[in-house]
Amino acid sequence: METISSIDISTPVMHISSGKFTAGKKWKHKHMYHDGNFEIIILIKGTVYLQVDNKRFTIHENEVFSLPPYHHIKGFKDSPEGTQYFWFHFFTKPDGLLEHHIDKNDPRQIQSLFKKNQAALPLQFHLSITEKVFVMCAQVLDVAKNEYFTPMPADYLLTMLLIEISQNYLKSLSESTVSAEEGRIDTIKEWIRANLSESLRVSDVADNFSLNPHYLVRIFKKQTGETVIQYINSLKLLKAGELLVRTNLPIKQISSMVFYPDEKRFMKAFKEKLSVTPTEFRQAYTKKFLDSSNFDPEVPIRRDTPRYKERFN
Repeated sequence: METISSIDISTPVMHISSGKFTAGKKWKHKHMYHDGNFEIIILIKGTVYLQVDNKRFTIHENEVFSLPPYHHIKGFKDSPEGTQYFWFHFFTKPDGLLEHHIDKNDPRQIQSLFKKNQAALPLQFHLSITEKVFVMCAQVLDVAKNEYFTPMPADYLLTMLLIEISQNYLKSLSESTVSAEEGRIDTIKEWIRANLSESLRVSDVADNFSLNPHYLVRIFKKQTGETVIQYINSLKLLKAGELLVRTNLPIKQISSMVFYPDEKRFMKAFKEKLSVTPTEFRQAYTKKFLDSSNFDPEVPIRRDTPRYKERFN
């Protein structure tokens, strides 16, 4: 059976705290009890070993761990030094969270939980596309650490992040029910992601799948709404955005890592796509997030706070 949390998003969730943590030597998660608050962990790299009540989980790179309230959590084994993850604690509105136990072999049962005003998340799953999620995580952290006249911006952005993660999970379920042509395009897209390079061309993709290049371009555009070259360039710039917000690497190095040998060409393509330069994009997220030492998870997080009462009572 699969445990799925359905989260009411008809009103934004209430952001409590968040951060980006990097493990030192001999680190494992402290014991804590989730007294009414929900936690999301998104693993960037490394491995985290968590025990929830009496059950153990191993969280790997690019996986999401979504822990509902009223559970004990602790590490049962040291993580490798340098393990890194985003973490978020939040409240839903009263009666805004339900847990379902569903046959995990019947995706249609799980898909029924996705509604206009409701996001659905399993306890653990692998993100198929990470770059956009990582950028959104940085946006939440940046806004949460800025002094706005209202705390609501972090609430809205965190709710958007939950929707994005939930959509990613829904897509992973839908892959088993797509048409043959949709399935073929998804396979082609995954091959492109795995084989990105400076010299990757439409003809290379077509040759790998024994397709005529003109036919490939036609069916790809029909299914995705963009050309193969546009998709390739979008992947490169999406990866560049992720590296800009979560690393301090020089722009020239990032340009090379996303297969733009010419830094000026990279900067021009980035600005044409996003309307800002790489430097301006990075400067939008200038806050420091390696901050877990400033947040003690043993301190209880409760609903009986003025802000919670103001928002939901």
